[in-house]
This record gives sequence, C-alpha cells and structure tokens, in this order.
Amino acid sequence: MFGEAMKPGGSDFIAFWSAAVMLADGAGARIYDPTALGAVQATVDPSGIVPFVHPPPFLLAIWPLGYLSYPASWIAWSITTFALWFLATRRLFPSLAWPIAGFPGALIAAWHAQTGFLTSAFQALIAAQLRDRPFRAGLCIGLLVIKPHLAVLIPFALLGARMWSAIFGATLSILVIALVSWGLFGSDVWLAYPSSWGVSKTLMDIADDVFFLRQVTIYAMFMAWGTPVVAAFAQIAATAGSILTVWKFWSSKAPVDAKMALLFALTPLATPYLFSYDLPFLVVPVLWLVQHFKGAWSRPVLVGLYLSPLVCRAMALPLSINPTPLVCIGMAVMIYRLGHPSGKAVHSQGVSEERNLNA
Repeated sequence: MFGEAMKPGGSDFIAFWSAAVMLADGAGARIYDPTALGAVQATVDPSGIVPFVHPPPFLLAIWPLGYLSYPASWIAWSITTFALWFLATRRLFPSLAWPIAGFPGALIAAWHAQTGFLTSAFQALIAAQLRDRPFRAGLCIGLLVIKPHLAVLIPFALLGARMWSAIFGATLSILVIALVSWGLFGSDVWLAYPSSWGVSKTLMDIADDVFFLRQVTIYAMFMAWGTPVVAAFAQIAATAGSILTVWKFWSSKAPVDAKMALLFALTPLATPYLFSYDLPFLVVPVLWLVQHFKGAWSRPVLVGLYLSPLVCRAMALPLSINPTPLVCIGMAVMIYRLGHPSGKAVHSQGVSEERNLNA
C-alpha cells in the first residue's frame, strides 16, 4: 500500500498533505486554489492535481502533517487514524477485536489513506456514548462536520428518539469547532472554502463510469449507467425512505445498539456521494448481526456481509455495478426485523435504555 501511494498518482492523500504544508507555511487562504495546491503537490508528484475540498474544520485534523515529509505524513496519518477507529470500535464489541481489525472495509480505507478511519472512529464513539452519555455522544456527532453527508440521518434519528441532550451537544460541538478553526486559520480560509464547491461540481460533471462505480450510493449506481435523471429520482426516493425508516425505528423502544446499527446500515443509502473507503463504520451493523442473527443460513449470510465491502468493490468494474447499496438494503431489513420491539433480538434492555435516554 505504501509503495503504491508513493508512486505518481498513487494516493488522494496528497491533497491532505499539500493543504497542511500550505497551512504550515502561512498560505492557508490558498489551499482551495487548485493551482497553488498543485504547485506544492508537484514537488513530490508531478502527475496531476488533487484538489482539497474539505471544510475548514477538517484542517484541525491534518494541520500537523504539514511539518512532516510526504512519506512520513502518509504513515503517521494511516497508523493514527486506524488506531483511533480500532480502539473506538472495540469499545462496542470488546470480544471481537480480530474481526474488527481484519474488516475488509478497513482494508480499503487503508489503501487510500483517506478520511474513512477518522470519520468511522467518530461514528463508533457516537454509538458507544449514546445510551448512557447522550450529551457526550452529541459532542462526537459534531465532529462529523468535517464530512457532513455521513450525518444526513442523525438529526432525524435524534428527533425521532427525542434525544434533546444529544441534539444540544451536537449543536454546541459544531459551533465550537467552527469557531476554533476560524480563530486558528482566519476568515480568509472560510471565505475561500465556497470556491471548492465549484471544483467538486466540475469533478462530478467530468466523472466517468469508473468514478461512479467506486462509490457506494444509489445515485452513483445509476450514474454509472448514464441515466442522470433516473439517478436523481432514485436517490431522492432512497434518502426519503431511509429518513422515514430511521424516524420510525428510533421512535420505537428498540435498544440503542440496534438503532445505531440500522442508522449505519442506511447511511450509504441516504447520501448521493460516498466512496468505498468511507465504509469502516459498516463493521458496526455487521457485528451487531453477528451477535443477534441466528438461524440455519446465518453463517454464510454473515460471512457474506462481513466480506461485502471488498467483494462489492472487486465486482464493480467487471460487472458495471457496485452492489453495496443492495447489500445495505438487505442488512437494514435484517436489523429492523431483529431489532424492532416485536422482533427476536429485543429484550428488556431496550425498555430500560429508552427510559435512561428520556431521563
């Protein structure tokens, strides 16, 4: 992985490193200028420009990388973010450390050295805190401001469950993170950020089917087939369906761990833009099913779900379809049936958890 990343055009991580270098050099206001960013990238990789399109709060995470060489920063970022994700997720499943560490979705994230481990660590922290410390979980929700499309379903979930302290914590966290990034990096960085929206739109406009097949959304599935109108309507339907399902499930007395498992299973369906390297968080619904799904076909089904991030990625280009959304639909149906108060996986814990959350 490291050797491939160091080759020309080998890793999108170069966008993070070059932005961090510009911050360290006092040129933060130009990180959203592809030409200026490309000049820094050309010092290690002259093959092209990888634009930086993340919001300013993300700079808080990558800023220290600017003081390291490109190879050293790649290693530091990969090891640190993997460790954060692994430790946070192991809190949810203490006896399943090896299945977590070997999760194929984590392998894809490691290849790319992108944001998947970091955001999935935040998601695991949310799941670990929500039942007993909802305000603290809300603070962790605010951390997803660095990649807000991963949090599309969370407001509807919290409102459905009437988790007011978590909502307050998330709001406070977002405001503090925004203010800290503004205070450290200045107004110029925030004012320059909207220019990246045009860059993102251009990337989507010129994207080919390979670009969309590496994504894991309903929208991307249909865009890979060259049907943009169908893609838009299909995504609207998928997002609306996910929101309604989450609202109904989170309004019930289902256990919090089941609610989080369903939310994560539906997340790729709710957003139009998500890549396979963002999927380490899918280990949560998969391992929840490992603990609750029993039956004659449970083992092959669970093995298939566990391997699905890598298998779906491998199938996408040869078959011209990335079946990840279909896997997520199946996984969500299973979790809903098992985790609903009328299902087999629910016990008295769900009622006591609900009481604690509403206290």
